[in-house]
Amino acid sequence: MRLPHDEQVLEKTKDDVRAFWDANPCGLKFTPDEIGTQAFFEAVEAFRYEAEGHILDFLPLDQVAGKRVLEIGCGMGTDGSQWAQHGATYVGMDLTPTAVRLTKKRFQMFDLPGAMLEGDAENLPYVDNTFDFVYSHGVLHHTPDTQRTFDEVHRVLKPGGQAIIMLYHKNSWNYWGNIYLLRRLGTALLALPGGPKLVSRLTGERVERLSEHRENLKKQGLKYLKMETFLSQNTDGPGNPIAKVYTRKQVGHLFGKFTNVNTRVAFLNRRWLPLIGSMLSPAMEKKLASRIGWHLWIFVTK
Repeated sequence: MRLPHDEQVLEKTKDDVRAFWDANPCGLKFTPDEIGTQAFFEAVEAFRYEAEGHILDFLPLDQVAGKRVLEIGCGMGTDGSQWAQHGATYVGMDLTPTAVRLTKKRFQMFDLPGAMLEGDAENLPYVDNTFDFVYSHGVLHHTPDTQRTFDEVHRVLKPGGQAIIMLYHKNSWNYWGNIYLLRRLGTALLALPGGPKLVSRLTGERVERLSEHRENLKKQGLKYLKMETFLSQNTDGPGNPIAKVYTRKQVGHLFGKFTNVNTRVAFLNRRWLPLIGSMLSPAMEKKLASRIGWHLWIFVTK
């Protein structure tokens, strides 16, 4: 089953996706440490699990010793290190050479076993029934033919194997409240003299990034505010060629080849909630995140 937004983004190519993410590795902006140093990798990991501590709760790390694990979109090897430390035979695959290089360096630096390669999630370079687990966090909603990636995951999993995949959640505050409403209103303010600095003071967004949105608005006019365009530019930064969102109902159709399709929702950035975000208790933040969070986790079995 392909959804309408899959057809809308097919004009964007994997070369576009590769170029953007190779120039903007996920997590790079969260530390000033020199890229590739021990301090850099440790800072990236500390930030990731402080902001998204649920990741370690959701991964079945107590079940992976001796199991073959494929991670699609290995990033900088942060989550991959967790699989390897718990005894998995780990393979990290990424579309971009920068991610593969950084993951290799991290594994070598921390003396972890694992294999890394450049690869395409729509055409996995493995025979059928190869892996016990396939894991992908925040990656597959960035490829043109997302349904094909789910079919490929099913193919390379062993019977009884499990896939754990995180996609962006449409029925979330970030989609409807932050991106659909507040960010589009804020983008209109960017057209004013001094707009980027004004919006930066109101939101905490970097002036440089807001200036990119302003230039996009000048070039494209009101077309830039159409959600099929605006969504991609407001998930992972201006220039991001593809980002999609999914509901739980859609996930049920997309993963139709699997059994035991279960979902959980997590992650709510306080900064996306004007006025009240800073006042939320950890318990209330977690409760809201489980209902209107941005990350839709899917747990399925072949």
